[in-house]
Parts: sequence; C-alpha cells; structure tokens
Amino acid sequence: MKKRRIPALHLSKKAIAIDLDWIISLGLFLIYIGVFFIAIRQLPVQQSVTDALLENVADGIEESANWQVQRLPLIVFSNLSGTEPIIVGFPYSWKNFSFTDNMSFDSKDSKLIFVRALNPGRNMFELVTSSENYTIPFASLDLTATGQEASVNSQRFSAKFQNSMLASVGHFDKERLSDFNISMEGLALRPETATTEANVTALSGKYKATFPQLSHTSFVVAGFSRILNYVSTDAKEPHNIVVSATLRNYTSFHINNAVSGAINSSAQTCTASIAGYVDFYDDISGVTFIVPEGTNISFCSGNSTARLSLDFAMKNETRYDILFHSGDFNSTLKYVSPHKAAFGIAENITGISKALYRKLNETDYDALKGSWSYPSSKEFAFALYDADGVLAFNYQPKAPGVTNVFAREKDVFVLDKYGLKTKHKLRIKGW
Repeated sequence: MKKRRIPALHLSKKAIAIDLDWIISLGLFLIYIGVFFIAIRQLPVQQSVTDALLENVADGIEESANWQVQRLPLIVFSNLSGTEPIIVGFPYSWKNFSFTDNMSFDSKDSKLIFVRALNPGRNMFELVTSSENYTIPFASLDLTATGQEASVNSQRFSAKFQNSMLASVGHFDKERLSDFNISMEGLALRPETATTEANVTALSGKYKATFPQLSHTSFVVAGFSRILNYVSTDAKEPHNIVVSATLRNYTSFHINNAVSGAINSSAQTCTASIAGYVDFYDDISGVTFIVPEGTNISFCSGNSTARLSLDFAMKNETRYDILFHSGDFNSTLKYVSPHKAAFGIAENITGISKALYRKLNETDYDALKGSWSYPSSKEFAFALYDADGVLAFNYQPKAPGVTNVFAREKDVFVLDKYGLKTKHKLRIKGW
C-alpha cells in the first residue's frame, strides 16, 4: 500500500495554529497569575490598614463607654449571731451610694443605719458609688414614726419624744420610763432651749437636740425595741454627763453577780456601783442600760419606781444604749460588746457602662467617624454580645455589600452600678 504524503505547507499551518493556542493560553495564565499575586500582595496591606482603623474604633468605644464604680468594704466584727440593727459612723462625703446587694439603709447625721443578719466573727459588706443614681428599695418595716413618737408594734414598744428628747416609754402595755433628763457639770439641759431635729423614715427615726454644751441624738430602728443614743461635744476639756430617768413597774435589778436582787418598793433604798451595765426587769420584760465602762450607776427605789442616774465621762462622741426586752437580764448581757465596724480601702473598678454604650449606639455615624479619625471612604460597624452570645447592642448604619470585610473580636467587661462585672464580646467590622 502506498503511503499518502501530506504536503509540508499543510503541516506548517497546523503547527502554527497549535502554537498560537498554546501561547494565548499561556499568556492568559500568566496574566491570571500576575493579577493573583498582585491581589495577594495587596490583601495583607489592606488588612493591615483596616486592622489599624478597627483598633482606633475599639479604642474609641472603650474611651466613650468606660466608666468607674468606687467600691468600699465595710467589715463588721461580731460577738453574736442573729439579725441586728447596726449604726456606724460614715466619714465620707458620698451622697449617692448603695450597698452592693441593694439592701435598705439610712444615712443620717453622718451615720449609716441598717439591719443585717450577723455571724460570729468577720462579716463583710460593700458599698458602691458612681455617676448613676441609686434607688433604695421600699421595704414594709415594723416602725411607725413621727416627729414625736416611734412605735414598734411587734415588740409592744412605744417611745415618745418632746423637743427631740426622750420623754417616756411604754413597753408590754405598761409605762416603763419617764422623766428623762440630762445634765452636765450639775447643770440640767432643758429640751425647750435646744435646737431640735426629727428625721423619720420606714427604717429609722432620728431625734436630735442640740444645746450649746453638747448634742444628744436618739435612734429607733424598725423591728427593735431599743433606743440607741449618741452624746457629742466640741469641748476640749473633759466633762461628765448625767443621764437620769424614772423607771416603773420593775421588781428586780442586775448590775453584776455581786450587785443584784429585788427592788424594795415599800421603803426608800439606794444602790450604787461602778459598771457599764444595769438591767431592771419583772416576770415579763425588762430594760437594759449599756453605758461606758466605769460609769457611776446609782438608783433609789420606792413606791414601785426607781430613779436611775448614770454618770459617765464624755468623749467627742459617746454612745449609750437603752434596750427594752422580754425576759430577765440574761437576754441582754451579750450586748455589752456586740460588734465593731471598720471600713477598708476604697477601690476604683473600671468597665463598660451599658448606659454609656447605649448613648454611643445612638450617636451620629459621621460624628463617630470624625472622633475616631476613620476615613470617609471606608465604613465600620460594631456589636456587643453577652456571655451567652446574645446580641445586646448593634451599631451598623451601613451594610457592607459585596466586598472584603475585616473583623476583630475583643473580650470586654460590662460593669453595672453595683460593681458587678460580666464578660461580653465586642465585635468590630470594617470594609
């Protein structure tokens, strides 16, 4: 069989066509590779620039939404257990503050007044203050108080005041105390000559009488049949004060194991001792006076009454308590030294305020761009998520469309006005 010869010219044209296809394909491939590498080279640059811009946004958010809450520890060292009224001096100028657990309290006469269950030993509480307002929760408490009287129904107790000085007390349906007086260096201080102040709330009643020589303040706290008293003076030299009152319808007394017994109601008898505690009681109830140790305690009894006199030295501020109670003296011996309180060092806590974040979330977009030096040709958005991933706030004035979107996430802590921090996630996008 004779082989057919293909003309050389035909072979040449076919080879040229194949070469041309190959060259075009190679050229397109090289163009693609070039564009690809250019894009790859530009992408890190673009991302680097955007990362820097997003960092500016993150810094701007923190600067705009961060705030501080000041936290102050209060340590109460207790010698007893149970719910107690606590009054501590509050030497701070705070006007807007709260306990971290938002419990009820009063702030009166540079004193903090609250009721709390105590355990023996160290009890820790915390106060907070910030630029946000604190609302003390309303509590329905067992105290009915006016400027002239304070009553605690559950204790069958009622104290009457005249010119903000104690006048009389009824307890367990009997008059127990009357003719209350104070004197200094033998000079009786008459309530009608004093500057008076009464301040009553659901939690406490404060009754203050101010004389030229001293001021005398009595507190009655909801739920308790007690009168907690403070005597204050600016006098530089030492002085003694005498507190006196007539006690009624008590049959026995107790100062200590050596000085105690029945009250002779048929004949005039007098008793004196140096101590810091005296109790008068009958088979139903009693009254305890807890005074500074070293007080000259004396009383004379007769006709079912006892005229009591308590003579003690004054400091700049001296406290003494009058406790009306059920049972005999054994129920109040533990209150001679019930607890002491001390404040710790105040701490400034920093975090994101939701109120400030909300304000930021409502801010004009162009204004934020200008504040954070963000280019007008580029866009951003940010969102805040809680620990469960639930969206709390979303700031996205513009949608990115089809473009490269760069994002960064950052753990932040939201701080509420009670000093509680919760972990959140801040997500920022830029394009």
